Amino acid sequence: MIAIIALGCANERPADELDGGLAPDAATRDARVVDVDAAPPPALDGGLGPPDLPVLDPPSHGGTITFQQIGATGWYPSVRDPEVGPCDAYDASGCCMARHEVTSDRLTPWNEDLVLTLRGPMNVAQLAVYQPSGDGWSLVSAWDRRAASSPRGLSFRGNDTESEGFDGAIGTECLVDLATDVPFPCGPGSEPFCSGEGRHHGWAGSKLFVLLARMPHVGDPEAGTPCSEGPGGNWYDAPWIGLSLGELARAGAFSSCQCYARNPAEWWLGDGCGQFNVFEVVNDNNEYRNLDVFSTNFFGYGGYVGEGPCGARCDVSRLGPEVDLIDKTTIAEAAAGAVASPERGPGAAFRRPSAGYRYFVVLLDEASRTVQLAIVHPSQIPAAASPLLPALPAEIDGDVVRGLLDLRLPR
Repeated sequence: MIAIIALGCANERPADELDGGLAPDAATRDARVVDVDAAPPPALDGGLGPPDLPVLDPPSHGGTITFQQIGATGWYPSVRDPEVGPCDAYDASGCCMARHEVTSDRLTPWNEDLVLTLRGPMNVAQLAVYQPSGDGWSLVSAWDRRAASSPRGLSFRGNDTESEGFDGAIGTECLVDLATDVPFPCGPGSEPFCSGEGRHHGWAGSKLFVLLARMPHVGDPEAGTPCSEGPGGNWYDAPWIGLSLGELARAGAFSSCQCYARNPAEWWLGDGCGQFNVFEVVNDNNEYRNLDVFSTNFFGYGGYVGEGPCGARCDVSRLGPEVDLIDKTTIAEAAAGAVASPERGPGAAFRRPSAGYRYFVVLLDEASRTVQLAIVHPSQIPAAASPLLPALPAEIDGDVVRGLLDLRLPR
């Protein structure tokens, strides 16, 4: 077994133990895959507008973690129809996987088709997805709780959202996948291979996700209907915002044939297409449990980037409500936004917003090989983000995106 040690706190787990986003008993998830060179979905007419929400908690300072030099050449296994092949990466028990060669280091593989997954407890008020269009970035997918039955450029899968729609409430241990509304043609000969119906393409290339949400603890009246039978599960009261290659989500979480690892029987290695745990509360019911702090990490064929949990030592009960980003060494508010790379971890962690709403900003930019993560209080929007928040307009200028990349909150 390959042991990749997470950077940062000395007591953090090896990378093969870090991910709570996928596990052998995870609910089946579906994928939507799109050619990385394909054009983004068409732009939408009209933005979302500011939310109509009560202020639930005091303004906080926000926080950012900036990942630089992201992307790597290499290969990962990609599922193929056994009747078509090739099966040069893996061929056993009816599982056929080809070597998918990655020749660029520009944000790879996170510039490929990605599916967004949300795990509860979570209350979502708005979601917006932007992609480059000419000199600016256009709104290509959107959802607003005020018009919950009218998503635009967006599809939902999981937790009965296919039949009942998405109302913004996700209970503990429930999973909801979000993708574009463009169907993916699964069936014989599909590449990457998939079966079933109701699958959709995700978002390829550069993309900007903005999610306005809060993550109440189990027991809160707005925590949503649980998908668990009790508190014993490793995902109990552990919300997650994750990004996966569409192929991985479509194959189902740890199915017998998927790209997550080069050998599906050794899924824990995560050395295939991997996954991006963007904001993940880790439970695991062991010494790494901390229900108030997020872990953030990438892993896959290119290695491990980021940091996992530091358990009870990250005690945020001593911190004031203004703190969104924690220095993991001092267990105090970070002096400034954290910067990380494949060679070093950020040394900081985001705090779970259980009392009030925050904007979760996830920007993946091919040109700069940068992934920018931010948490922003609706009542404390920095100037650089003001052209985007809270209006979530139909278009933003390229300079706005560059300004977002330069944010270093809380200072």
